[in-house]
Amino acid sequence: MFSYLYIIYFFIITIHASSYFSKCPEEDSLRECLDQYHIKGLINFRDNVMAYNNDINFEFNKRIIHFPVAFVHPIDEIDVQSAVKCAIKLNFPITARSGGHSPEGYGLGDKDCYLVVDLRTLNKTTVSITSQTAIVGTGNTLGSLYKELQQYIFAFPAGDSPSVGVGGHMPGGGIGFLNRKFGISSDNILDAQIVLANGTVVYNSKKYPELLWAIRGAGNAGYGIITSLTIKIYPIQKIISSVQLEYDFDHIPSIFSAINQLGSNLHQNLTFTIDFVASQTVVRGIYLGSASELQSCIQEFIKLSRPKRVSYIENDFYNLIINNQEKNDNSKRNKTSEVFKLKSFFINSSGLSYEGIKYWMRFAKSFKCPITTSIVLLGGGRVNEIRRNETAFVHRGFLYLLELVVTLQSEICIQELEIFSKNFQQNYTNFESYQNYVDRNLDNWQCRYYGKNFEKLVEIKQKYDPYNLFHWNQSIPTNTNISCNDIDTTG
Repeated sequence: MFSYLYIIYFFIITIHASSYFSKCPEEDSLRECLDQYHIKGLINFRDNVMAYNNDINFEFNKRIIHFPVAFVHPIDEIDVQSAVKCAIKLNFPITARSGGHSPEGYGLGDKDCYLVVDLRTLNKTTVSITSQTAIVGTGNTLGSLYKELQQYIFAFPAGDSPSVGVGGHMPGGGIGFLNRKFGISSDNILDAQIVLANGTVVYNSKKYPELLWAIRGAGNAGYGIITSLTIKIYPIQKIISSVQLEYDFDHIPSIFSAINQLGSNLHQNLTFTIDFVASQTVVRGIYLGSASELQSCIQEFIKLSRPKRVSYIENDFYNLIINNQEKNDNSKRNKTSEVFKLKSFFINSSGLSYEGIKYWMRFAKSFKCPITTSIVLLGGGRVNEIRRNETAFVHRGFLYLLELVVTLQSEICIQELEIFSKNFQQNYTNFESYQNYVDRNLDNWQCRYYGKNFEKLVEIKQKYDPYNLFHWNQSIPTNTNISCNDIDTTG
């Protein structure tokens, strides 16, 4: 069992990690280099056992764990620059970590002995009401960002998990509530401060249009270490509304039928998520307006889908999005045995077919591990008004994103999940997948994540990181023989 194995594994490393691992090559030289640069933030090598173990255990997903040479906790971009210069000098692989939510653990690299720049201390947010922008340190979480913006009655389109780090989430897309009204997170990145692979700091990436283009959709894929983002923020009503619709498992076809028919025509002020967990199905909507307006907006959907319970709440954006999620996230952080796998599927404008719905339902019902399926409505909103090559985020024109989150308890679950996913994507969904739900088992990931934008991303990588300092499995490479131009992504 995975859970049993990981409890034992983490019990061992938590007692005394340093006694189980030999030094990394050039580790002493790295210590000397970091000392010479007088980095102001904390640096945790393996012999600082408690602090190092805390850094390891910060990872949200315990399925894949690597053991870095050290964790650097910078307090500013100069600290980041110093860490990068030492990595260059000693040829150390280096990676950045924001919230620790990388589904494949790439915040720790893809093997032992990476130098990890942990961005959590870069958590300052500066709001400008006049320009309706905010400068956000990439060590912020979505929860801390939403809380800060709520003080000014502003919001930002992003996910609903409060512990997810800004530095990984926003540059890779950022799908969640308010996307239909304002676009995804990366659509609203106006500028960035980034430490490049040559050790220089770019304080205004908008002066480098191709670099800014790349980090708006592939910014977490190896172009440098982003230390802050300038984002477009939006004034919203002080009080907004949510609706929760509850269904039995057998009602799932009617839910899909309703979302397929009505999804693109729903008001842009409304964003939908649908969660299928065990025998319970919940549709949740956030509406920028009053509950009475929301009732009118969603009336036809309720009529078609026939929920067994309907409830409405009015509150501010922060409390509607974050409150319950924060409790769930904190609970999961305390489960060292939590190991999971993510899969993502974009669904074309016509919606998932009846055959596809039935195929997924049979799988979900018979699957041996706990599984949650979530849908985020994209159709009929700002996301699809942006051209596919306007930013590095290529996924436009879809009705919704379907996500699978599987808590792994046995090897059999992995095998069954891979078989299902390949058949499901080949026969019922679009070719593309979501790069923020990075999946090391995904075939042809270059084209599934980035489509025809991939080759341009490689060219930009060649220019800004020619020696591939920032690299891991599924980062943008410096050269490729893969072409995505001839691949049909409409199926």
